[in-house]
Amino acid sequence: MSKLSNRGEIRIFTLLCSVVYFASYVSRINLGAVFVAVAESGYSSEKSVALALTLCSVTYGAGQLISGYLGDKFKPHNLIFAGFLLTATMNFSVGTVGGNALVVLWAINGFAQSLMWPPLVKIMSSNLNEDDYKKAVVKVSWGSSMGTIAVYLLAPVVVRFFQVRYVFIISAVLAIAMAVVVKTVMGKGKNTVEITASKANKKSDEGMKKGFSASSLSLLVLVMLAILCQGALRDGVTNWTPTYISEIFKLDSSLSILTGVILPIFSVLSFSFVSIINRKFVKNELLCAGVVFGVGAVSGVLLLLVGGVHFIVSLLLLALLVGSMHGVNLILVCMTPAYFGRYGKVSFVSGLINSSTYVGAAISTYGIALFTEGFGWNKTIMLWACVATLGTLICVGVARKWTKFKAE
Repeated sequence: MSKLSNRGEIRIFTLLCSVVYFASYVSRINLGAVFVAVAESGYSSEKSVALALTLCSVTYGAGQLISGYLGDKFKPHNLIFAGFLLTATMNFSVGTVGGNALVVLWAINGFAQSLMWPPLVKIMSSNLNEDDYKKAVVKVSWGSSMGTIAVYLLAPVVVRFFQVRYVFIISAVLAIAMAVVVKTVMGKGKNTVEITASKANKKSDEGMKKGFSASSLSLLVLVMLAILCQGALRDGVTNWTPTYISEIFKLDSSLSILTGVILPIFSVLSFSFVSIINRKFVKNELLCAGVVFGVGAVSGVLLLLVGGVHFIVSLLLLALLVGSMHGVNLILVCMTPAYFGRYGKVSFVSGLINSSTYVGAAISTYGIALFTEGFGWNKTIMLWACVATLGTLICVGVARKWTKFKAE
């Protein structure tokens, strides 16, 4: 398949993928953003919301494996279309039903959302050359940060002037609109991935013979372990930052809204900065990820040493730590799967390694609560620094092996 070469077409294509990812994020994180409002309004109980968020993470992570596999077998834009239709249905149902049904509906929404990313990576890698892909995936990743900022800024306004149910209804309308766009624009583009199941299977078999040797599998496992560390820090620190700030500095809980906006801003900066480092200086993806992991480790150590001086200092160091993990995510989750394109495994590998992120996130979300309760915040921060250091060692340790893999 020919790659896009016209700069205007590439910009439009990248913008379309960014908007797709933005919409998927809005219709997935909206429940977490209005957690308190849902419970306080009596729309659903706090326990039901907590269980719904947990199951959503589980079905999203597990669904990545299914989505990744299907993305190499069928037209990926059809999977994204189906994902948006299903997430629109679940958001609209939550906005009209409420109660304990929210648990089941949001668990299904997690699976619906898993149909988005691996096929999107497949489409981007199939339409763009290596350099354009690396540039585009940064801008597409901005979609997640912009979606987070939009939800945390606009959801409180919707709750304040209307009702919490309209947060989900508006998200459903957005998802329906994106389903139409994906089907009519992305699905009709001249470079849309058109691959038959038989050809996909043949190419996948060749990939298993050539790319998935014992050496390649061990490399992939180590990459997944590094991504697990990244997910544990990125989501774990993000989720517990408001609690840390509130407990350590005795500030009002409304500050959580501020952290909900500041952390994504740092992630946008991290995406751009890390991309430049990777394309211009450290061109080995694993070595680059190791350097960024190291920045996160240093941030954790500084937080332990000087974080208690002022809440602004703590917030900036936490933002740097989380931003570093977003940078690692860009390198390991967004960029490395494209190198499996010659084996017909882009979508599969994307789903596989992205699921590792959410395994780490699930472990840390509850693990941090238990660890902090037993050992306190200082030991917890020390643990964060150790996890970032482990990620550094893994990535740096397999950097040479990654170079050989790319050269195969």
